[in-house]
Amino acid sequence: MCIRDRVSTQSTWGIKMSFQKFHLAGLALICLFGLTIAQELCLVDSSGKKVPLRSIDYNISVYETLADIEITQTYFNDRDVPIETQYLLPVNPDAAFTRMEILLPNETIRMRVRGKAEAQKIYDEGKANGKTVGMGSLQESALDIMTIKVGNIPPNTTVKVVIGYTENVEVQESLFYNLIISSTLTPRYVSRLSPNTSAPITTGNVDFTWNIIATMYSSKGLEAVQSSTHDVNVDFSLGKKSARVSFKNVEKPNRNFALQFSTADIHQPTVILSEHTLFNSSETAYTAMISFMPELVSNPYSSVIISDDEVLTLRRRRLSTSRGEFIIVFDRSGSMNGRRIAKAKESVVAFLNALPSDSYFNIIIFDDKYEPYSQEGSIRTSPDSIRKATDYIYTVMDRGGTEIYDPIKYVLDTKQVNSDYPRYIFLMTDGDVSNTDQILSFVSGNLGSTKISALGIGSGASTYLVKSIAKVGKGFSYFVTDKEDVSQKVVSLMLKTISASCEKITVSYDKDLVAQAIPNPEVEQVVTVNEVYNTFIVFKPSFAQQKSADVKVSYLHPQTKKQVTFNIIVEKSTSLRTDSIMKLGIHKILKSIQEWKRSSGKISKEFYVEGDITSKDLSVRYQVLNDETAFVGVSDRTVQNANNSQFINVDNYESIDYGASNSTSIFSSSAPSPSPSPSAPSPPSAPPASTFNTSISIMLHIGYLTLLMLTFLLWQ
Repeated sequence: MCIRDRVSTQSTWGIKMSFQKFHLAGLALICLFGLTIAQELCLVDSSGKKVPLRSIDYNISVYETLADIEITQTYFNDRDVPIETQYLLPVNPDAAFTRMEILLPNETIRMRVRGKAEAQKIYDEGKANGKTVGMGSLQESALDIMTIKVGNIPPNTTVKVVIGYTENVEVQESLFYNLIISSTLTPRYVSRLSPNTSAPITTGNVDFTWNIIATMYSSKGLEAVQSSTHDVNVDFSLGKKSARVSFKNVEKPNRNFALQFSTADIHQPTVILSEHTLFNSSETAYTAMISFMPELVSNPYSSVIISDDEVLTLRRRRLSTSRGEFIIVFDRSGSMNGRRIAKAKESVVAFLNALPSDSYFNIIIFDDKYEPYSQEGSIRTSPDSIRKATDYIYTVMDRGGTEIYDPIKYVLDTKQVNSDYPRYIFLMTDGDVSNTDQILSFVSGNLGSTKISALGIGSGASTYLVKSIAKVGKGFSYFVTDKEDVSQKVVSLMLKTISASCEKITVSYDKDLVAQAIPNPEVEQVVTVNEVYNTFIVFKPSFAQQKSADVKVSYLHPQTKKQVTFNIIVEKSTSLRTDSIMKLGIHKILKSIQEWKRSSGKISKEFYVEGDITSKDLSVRYQVLNDETAFVGVSDRTVQNANNSQFINVDNYESIDYGASNSTSIFSSSAPSPSPSPSAPSPPSAPPASTFNTSISIMLHIGYLTLLMLTFLLWQ
């Protein structure tokens, strides 16, 4: 071959290579364009439109032991037809929901509490007549979930849903107040023992923002403020009697928000007085909430929020002098995958390491079946038995469903190892079951002298199950998230469960000025370490003519056997213009009725209820939501083309500590899938949005791999 031929061949080869690279570059650009489109598709529903929920904002006002909270959900309908939306909002089952409204561009729909059947009828008729309608209700089988529905949102319109509620702030570690805002939900396991009647929980690749602003006030002064879960800005004012807390970064609701703060003299009583109008009247009335936490144990570290290793050592020392039979009921179901199973194992190991030396223990592992670690019953604690149990825990893998009823029944049906060793059950779970009420009913009737405490694992854990089983089990509940110190929580929960309680709490007052106290002061109350005692004083109209009233609270200290008394002056000049405290007191009555019905079918004498009024009537009269009622409201205006309205179920974010393999509701293979809620039918032809998003997610991964290969070939 001559030189000319060789040059010509090389030139032709170079042209071919350039042409091939041009094709590869084109393919890369097409792939990149496709990925961009796919990413956008991940944030839309099956119709190709963006999910209508755009943001959830929390505005929180904290007055030491009381939190007033307002949630604003912003929806935008970018379709050319009206839409109906449904969203499952995680809530605190101990909160009093007192207000809900829908803000339209030229109208505000103020919703009222009505019986559920009546509310559903009003909603359905309003929607059928082309009106914008709204409804909010607590799920009867899961009181930590509020179903929010908005029907006939007009095309190209922004709608805001505003929800107002009040709750008490809990105390942890005897050191600090701890307020938790739930962010997401774990799909509920449908038990074979109980049918599922609630709407299924779905998670998907949604894209709405989550913002929280909290303003805190304390007449005692705020010593420290922080969040154990998020990076926050903290701005103090009024000589550190007030603080404003906000997110440093843009956040998504994929993990719970926990806010801690400490005040000076945390064991001294706090008084909050509210001024409001009487029911169905314009007459002014006053209700006070008095809160205090008995100082049952000495604590040299009371000025800090998060205790250090010395505090942990101190608590373990207190535990070491105790004795008992400790049973860990450990959830290893499929929903506990990802970081949750690791956090749960860490919790069990921390528990084992804190066990008193003169004690017995056992571990019950459960999924849709249960398996005792020791088949012969509880075994004595020793370095060797603890080491073997720890090695065993590290071999546990997540699998199967979540049948909590069976292991709890097994433990309560098993004879106590020794009557001189009190029995304590510690449930560790993410609490995703459909038969919570069945579990609570069994515990209530079969508890005996046993105590049950519960540790909720991860964001999205069922606050209703975890809190309720601890209350019915005469124990306590904590929640631990991905960033929090497990050892601190576990040891604190153990110490709180076995600690002595203060009894014979008495509240005395001038009966000429006070109409009612909640709870009933004639019924003996019990408060244990780390627990805040709240009493609500409902004043008679004659209090309006006074400057102040005297209230005396006293209790018998369990260690010193001495009477501790607080003389409290309720000054009218300090009152806040709000009915939150009165309604929170009504909510306590409603909760008491619900719990008493679950246990014996009677109304508890712990709270006074006038005449034969039912809990539903009480809820409607005072406009405080419960499981028998719902918020409902209808617009005055008619929406065009309402007969072509589209139904959209808005998914929850998947919890950050939840396994990436979960996309929609998890149901056991042994349990039938629940039927769709009759009040919220999905269009039969529309595939679930989360399934659609899962398919797009797979396409994304394939696309990125293809793009990577093309880039490599171009580089060559």
